[in-house]
Amino acid sequence: MDQNRSLADQFEADRPHLRAVALRILGNPEDADDALQEAWLRLSATDAATIANLTGWLTTVVSRICLNMLRSRHRRPSDSIDGSADVEQFLVRAALTPEDQAILADSMGHALLIVLDRLTPAERISFVLHDMFAVSFEEIGEILGKSPEACRQLASRARRRVRLAQDPTTDPQQQREIVVAFLAAAKNGDFPALLSLLSPDVELVADAAAIVMGAPASLAGPHDVASRFSGRAKAARTVLLDGLAGLVWSQGGAPKVAFDFTVAAGNVTKIEMIADPDVLEEIEIEVLSRRS
Repeated sequence: MDQNRSLADQFEADRPHLRAVALRILGNPEDADDALQEAWLRLSATDAATIANLTGWLTTVVSRICLNMLRSRHRRPSDSIDGSADVEQFLVRAALTPEDQAILADSMGHALLIVLDRLTPAERISFVLHDMFAVSFEEIGEILGKSPEACRQLASRARRRVRLAQDPTTDPQQQREIVVAFLAAAKNGDFPALLSLLSPDVELVADAAAIVMGAPASLAGPHDVASRFSGRAKAARTVLLDGLAGLVWSQGGAPKVAFDFTVAAGNVTKIEMIADPDVLEEIEIEVLSRRS
């Protein structure tokens, strides 16, 4: 009984931290409380003597429970916050207490909650745990069952999607037109057209899996980037990558490399080559017209 009381005391001491983790990941106080309740049940059924770092262990357990809850939400998309939902109505339904609002406002605006809800579970876990709680990508990898490098990329994608969603100048239609024009110029070997689409400080970066396939780790400047694509990309297709235009090269019907474009002020500023299967499986890929 004394051991159970001690565990309960330690759990209560960690509760504010654990609830902050769950609330930031889930955005819903009721779900956060459910996650903590499940974590307590798991702790109660575990030999505490085998746990070297109880706070770290509980953080991992709460994160895994939240991950499962997020995945369940994605299987039931009607339960998530969609773009047409009114933020204030959502917050009223969520019954946020002043304490909950303070926790969320510390690192998230109300609009950010909606943006986060559009991320995949793995992107959201990677972003929240690393950027808001400084959890290492090695630890996040253990939670997600992915490599640390894949988690690093997922957090980076989430960070970029959050930034773009909050940028009033973001224009998905313009992004699509530029990517379509880029692919056409690449296939036709139209070097001047490629140059006209690239920013003076454009960069091409590849992940480790793409490098193994023969891609350069990085290229900088419009001349080098255009040279890489001019007369190539014959088998690439225009797609939407999580809602924004990009390219995909597939083999046997399965995506092998995604080309993720960042566009600003009407020019391509960055192209990321993604070939890591752990990252590719988290990207929602929608193939556009074959004429693209």
